Amino acid sequence: MLKELGARTQYVRLLLLRLPFEAIRNLIYAVFLKFSFEAIQELDNKRLCLVCAGFLLANIFLFSYNGTVWRFFGTFYARLQKKLKVFIITKLLDKPLEEIDDLAGGDILMRLNQDTQMAAAIYAEPWNLVFLVNGIANLILSSLLFWLFEVKLFLITIVFVLPFVLISSYVFAPLLYSLQNQIQKTGADLTDMYASYINMADTVYLYDCSDFFLQKIRDKNLALRKLEIRKTLLKALEAAGIPLFGLTGYLVLMFMGADRISAGVITTGSLLYAFQLRLGIISASTMIIKSITTISVNKAGLKRIKELTHLS
Repeated sequence: MLKELGARTQYVRLLLLRLPFEAIRNLIYAVFLKFSFEAIQELDNKRLCLVCAGFLLANIFLFSYNGTVWRFFGTFYARLQKKLKVFIITKLLDKPLEEIDDLAGGDILMRLNQDTQMAAAIYAEPWNLVFLVNGIANLILSSLLFWLFEVKLFLITIVFVLPFVLISSYVFAPLLYSLQNQIQKTGADLTDMYASYINMADTVYLYDCSDFFLQKIRDKNLALRKLEIRKTLLKALEAAGIPLFGLTGYLVLMFMGADRISAGVITTGSLLYAFQLRLGIISASTMIIKSITTISVNKAGLKRIKELTHLS
């Protein structure tokens, strides 16, 4: 889609600018915890002050950098929506009048507004493609550092993370994608029913069939609400798995780390460093899962636009 709209090169540049942020932030937090607690254990106030000052400066830089990049993404998102709407209207005007007449008015409005927003969101909003790429980069760096720190602790973390990633990717994401397709279609039908009721108001009242029309609208509204409730329930079930898998792995890692500290193998600062790397893996996995789920939902809008414009 971006290639047809002439926005691919700009998007790749923005994606590369945002790519290292999560990984670098997690690394800075891990290093800060390690060196600060080692300084506390050694009662080295000077070293502790230097570590805290470096952490403060790093956070100021990260905050400024992240805000600047998202400002560029906001501008890109607005322009992408505009280009997409112009593209859809141009494609509609190129169609024969007979084919345009066959399209429902509510369906066209839905594709021009909600579907366009959902399609553009895939490329420029958080918890979509941007966070998916950031999550992968963070997962790779955190896993590599954790592996180098201690393989056994790393493997234990992966054992608790991997099942949830697979369940979310292969169970929840397809179900949410299917539900969103149904929601989009039902919403378009409902919009078209409202438009028909307003446009045919004189005829409806002339033949005294307003109750029939309103009952159809109520039934369609109810069907839409039921679909949205099912979608919310699926998201809630997915979200419930995050603390369940995460807390269990945290407790196992904590007990194993305590044994290593007692044996003098590692320091408290090193254990906190490991906890932060584990948190990086967990947060990256969560970011990837949520992004896949959100992209699956938003792809329903992109699919409907492709059906209308034959966009590749």
